[in-house]
Amino acid sequence: MESKMNPQDAQVALAAVEQSRSDIADRLVTPWWYHPILGLLVGGLGAVAGSGARLAVVWGAIAAFGVGVYLLATAYRRLTGVWADGMSGGPRARRSVTVAGIVGVAIMGGGAITGLGLELWWPSTVAGAVIAVLTVVWGRHFDEVLRSELRESA
Repeated sequence: MESKMNPQDAQVALAAVEQSRSDIADRLVTPWWYHPILGLLVGGLGAVAGSGARLAVVWGAIAAFGVGVYLLATAYRRLTGVWADGMSGGPRARRSVTVAGIVGVAIMGGGAITGLGLELWWPSTVAGAVIAVLTVVWGRHFDEVLRSELRESA
């Protein structure tokens, strides 16, 4: 059976979808403290993982990272009522997440390999600090890109 939709009904439905996307973009305002905490978690994990620390310390850092990210995501959901992961946006948002991941892995990997290869603690610490700062800067940029894409497609 073929359904026949009235063109006016289709326009009303599309307008509702556009308004919904715009409303979600307005709600996706990240609190000022979110990215600095995320930066500390990511940078701290990288600094410890490549520092040559005892295995128990590395596992403790991994556990702290996991719990911290969970608490951060939970707090964000409570504040905004929504959650948007890095791949739920448009092409620019997905590209931003991909590039940030590649850059992050390269910096952390370089710090860890250099530190462990030369038996130095500071390369991974420097890499962790760089990643912490980049997480704050990139995170704020990503938020703007994601909200912009939601509004543009609305």
